[in-house]
Amino acid sequence: MYEMCVGPEKAGGALVWHVMAKQAAATLCGQRLRERIEASDGERARHCPDCMASFEKLMAVTPC
Repeated sequence: MYEMCVGPEKAGGALVWHVMAKQAAATLCGQRLRERIEASDGERARHCPDCMASFEKLMAVTPC
């Protein structure tokens, strides 16, 4: 299972939505999110392009 988490795109950067496996220590783009940010703070944030590309590849090869 995967979840969406709000965090900075790069250290100190704008907020984006990252994809993270439930028990993982890092997002699909390799970031370690140091603090939990409320989803409401990311309401208008875009999606992390690196996370979304990795997620798309995972879904293409993972059987249902």
